[in-house]
Amino acid sequence: MKLSIVIPVYNEEKYIGRTLKSVQSLEKNDWDVEVLVVDGGSNDDTVRIAREWGAKVISVTHKGIGFARQQGLKNAIGDIVLFTDADTILANDWLSHHVEALKRPGVVFSYGPFKVTDGSFPYYHFINYIQYYGWILLSIILPRPFAAGQNMAFWREAGERIGGFDTNLLILEDTDFSLRIAKIGKTAFVKDALVYSSGRRSKEGWQFFFRITKAIFKYFILGKRHLEIFPDFR
Repeated sequence: MKLSIVIPVYNEEKYIGRTLKSVQSLEKNDWDVEVLVVDGGSNDDTVRIAREWGAKVISVTHKGIGFARQQGLKNAIGDIVLFTDADTILANDWLSHHVEALKRPGVVFSYGPFKVTDGSFPYYHFINYIQYYGWILLSIILPRPFAAGQNMAFWREAGERIGGFDTNLLILEDTDFSLRIAKIGKTAFVKDALVYSSGRRSKEGWQFFFRITKAIFKYFILGKRHLEIFPDFR
């Protein structure tokens, strides 16, 4: 079976090396694994570093994260497509947990939690405790998935069947995708497929949480699909 790991990037020279190092260390069993780095026009050493780690680099116009994820899906040839972010560290058994979940009858999409390795005190504890355990609770009591783009996987055929990612979305493109794919099959929250991301978004302070809340309100309550852009990390 072939797997595709897709990583959107934009000026990620500080982080992409350690992310790809963790990808290289994954338990791959007998799977054929390709690594696609979708670059949105980086002007630093991101592309060079990605190629040094053996990733296939796909250069695209810088149009936001939804567009980058969609280009990754279009170029992926794996039976299963997995997404993570350029500042994220994967555990050795990350692939195995997702593949095992997707092999369950009727499951088309799997997703897992994330924690952060650094960041401000409030942000670090909010993400690693309140959000983390809240996520686990929501996965139990709610039938709908709320996935994060740095930790999700799906059968490529299912992702293509729903049209992939909404390229107009500059945030919540991952949640939108997970809610749409849930309409055509079962989803699985994989608690043990934990990943660790950087806490760099805490630099915005409480403004970050305000922007997230505002975007969620616009998407779920007002039904808007053109949401304000966040500072560019990808």
